[in-house]
Amino acid sequence: NEANIHTPIMTRGCHRVSKHPLDHLETDRNGRHAEGVLASFRRLRLPADMDDVVHLLCDGDWPFHASSRLVPSDVSAIELLTSDVDSYWIINGDTPVGLIRLLDLGDVQHGSPLFDIRIASSHRGRGLGTAAVDWLTTHLFARFDVLHRIEATTRVDNGAMCRVLERSGYRLEGQLREAWLNSDGSRTDTVIYAIVRTELARL
Repeated sequence: NEANIHTPIMTRGCHRVSKHPLDHLETDRNGRHAEGVLASFRRLRLPADMDDVVHLLCDGDWPFHASSRLVPSDVSAIELLTSDVDSYWIINGDTPVGLIRLLDLGDVQHGSPLFDIRIASSHRGRGLGTAAVDWLTTHLFARFDVLHRIEATTRVDNGAMCRVLERSGYRLEGQLREAWLNSDGSRTDTVIYAIVRTELARL
């Protein structure tokens, strides 16, 4: 999508849900993320959105993912909407600027969903990461009554993501030595964060 970028507007303490609860949602959980951020989230529509997904992922640089650069064939291999995966646009104003993938949804009663967040480089550092984690956390616990726990993993040197997780109420639970395989064959330690349902009510 090549829509114009609008000046972001702050919303406080709102959780507005459209007619279809999985189609389009806007949230700012208790106004805790950065001033001046208006983020909304729309469920991916395939195949209609596929060209925009390819554009976002192939145009970006992803230094803290397994592959820092993607080509269209890489994107076609990524699961977006399955029984185990759900995906949403991150929208700033009316422009899609990022993608959330909710993972491991097939057994939420006994398991712990994970997530993958990608935000276009031109929109990083604006609070959208915190807005996205706040939203997906609230969304998953509201969507699945039996869900008790959500996990997040990232590279130990991804300081920005670690700060986002901590601001969103996730706790550091451990560090796995050299568990993250990078595209150049090197390995980096992985850190594990998580939040449980009882903690959400205290945020």
